[in-house]
Amino acid sequence: MKHTTLTLLILFLFQSLSAQVDYHSKYREAIASIEKNYAGFKDKTAAKEDYYEYFKAELEKDSIRDLSTLKKRLKTYISFFDDNHLELNEVDVEKYLAKNQYKIEEFNFKILNDSTCYLQIPHFMYKSRVDSLINHAIDSISCKKNLIIDIRGNSGGGDDSFSSILPIIATNDMYVRNIEFLATKANWEFVNSVLDIGKWKEEYDDQMIPAPWISSRKFLVKGNDEINGVNEFPKNVAVLVDREVGSAGEQFVFCAKQSFKVKVFGENTGGTIDYSNCRHFEVLKDEVYIQAPTTKICGLPVNQIDKHGIAPDFYLTKENQIVQVLRYFEIWW
Repeated sequence: MKHTTLTLLILFLFQSLSAQVDYHSKYREAIASIEKNYAGFKDKTAAKEDYYEYFKAELEKDSIRDLSTLKKRLKTYISFFDDNHLELNEVDVEKYLAKNQYKIEEFNFKILNDSTCYLQIPHFMYKSRVDSLINHAIDSISCKKNLIIDIRGNSGGGDDSFSSILPIIATNDMYVRNIEFLATKANWEFVNSVLDIGKWKEEYDDQMIPAPWISSRKFLVKGNDEINGVNEFPKNVAVLVDREVGSAGEQFVFCAKQSFKVKVFGENTGGTIDYSNCRHFEVLKDEVYIQAPTTKICGLPVNQIDKHGIAPDFYLTKENQIVQVLRYFEIWW
């Protein structure tokens, strides 16, 4: 009898706590934030505003009374935009990355044979780790004919993290597509908490402007300033990719493909670059968070990469991909 009473008491307390959360209001607040602060919102709803409003209204017909329904409803709503950078998370991603130091053990350098070096770069989250790897490997890379850069599984990070790699593989200027920033107060305050971009001004609100933290995105490597003549070695560079490569990982591939000594191997990349530089905001503390891009590539929808990704120069089968690349090296010029 005591056990039954205790169980009922716990259930009552749980239900009382749950009742304190207005899940439907949380849902509406999340939708309003996406509509206001997601850089792809206007593009994704253009020419289909009526359908969007109908879709949104259908999702609101039934009330949301629990956490599970809130998550399902938000996932369904987010699916409308077909953007891999816009997603629901169940943890505070920024705190998680800071706490877990993000896959530190997977960076790797090896000499595969007399003519080939191998770099494994699982992400571009921290420039210092990539720079450290390059500093460790540069003497060997500079005297070997071939280099494999394995970025399979690299879902991104920061574009500046691969800046030490580009001069090694470049044969010419490497250009990057310019980006625009959706200047809302929430987006501005988020970026300003990381980088000093100046004081918020009301006239910025809801405008797409050149990203204020970037003075020029015309190129990442400029021949006259950074290459200083093309390095003889490595002579052949293979970038190994898969469908998990996205964001800054794809930006690296986009730049690397501009070099005459680089070929990309594997399969199409993931297609998560057109809308990027994500802000994470809380829907329900310790339970539900939304990741939403704050920037977009200039000129969209022309030359979209999202959905289909970047195609490799050579498709590979799943098994023994490094062995397959080594065979290509045997017939490469």
